[in-house]
Amino acid sequence: MTNKGFCQSLCLTAALLAGPAMASVVMLNTRVIYPADAQSQTVQFTNQGDIPYVMQMWTDVNNPSSTPENADGPFVTVPALFRVEPKSGQSVRLVFTGKDLPQDRESVFYLNSAQIPPKNAVSGAENQMLVVLRNRVKIFYRPKNLPGSADGVGGQLRFSLRQQGGQWRLNAYNDSSYYASVIDAAVLVGKRAVPFKTDMIAPKSRASWPLLPRTSSPAGAQKVTFTLINDYGGHIKAEARLSQ
Repeated sequence: MTNKGFCQSLCLTAALLAGPAMASVVMLNTRVIYPADAQSQTVQFTNQGDIPYVMQMWTDVNNPSSTPENADGPFVTVPALFRVEPKSGQSVRLVFTGKDLPQDRESVFYLNSAQIPPKNAVSGAENQMLVVLRNRVKIFYRPKNLPGSADGVGGQLRFSLRQQGGQWRLNAYNDSSYYASVIDAAVLVGKRAVPFKTDMIAPKSRASWPLLPRTSSPAGAQKVTFTLINDYGGHIKAEARLSQ
């Protein structure tokens, strides 16, 4: 399949990409850690289905709508287009092609994969829509000799609770050189947990998270609990005192 043909299929099925359809070809990695001194990193795919699929790969800087034609990530995949047979697997090499990235902190990019079924697998009328499933995972480019460790990022997060413009916000400060992937956070008011909408925090930066809708006041909270995703996709629970 050419890039043009792939993009046409992708456009036709864009509304289905975020739907409940289950992918038959799965990526074993939930994220990719790319050490700066690595020549390549391997990503493994497995086809758990009963029919073959064509897979197309590309990377981007931060564009959820990216396609192979406008891919702007500083990585290439070898191969970029391949077929995965039923009950089989495929290894793909991810190779860094960029330069001049910061060496005192991690950088993040995105690896996209599109799963395209064979045309003869689409039953019914001729106008039956071909469903293309897309997956997107983060690539963390990790320079050498960063201080601390990715496992210790939770200990380098600071939090404060402020009311800004009539809205409560939880401010998070990441003093480390690593990205902090926070998937939930709540302040404790007595024994009651008051949740906030979280996101990933870049190294040496600050994030500000709003109180979730229809949630009671967090006034008087002194502690925050949060969950981090580690290099292997595992969930690490932690807590910290709120700064005044």
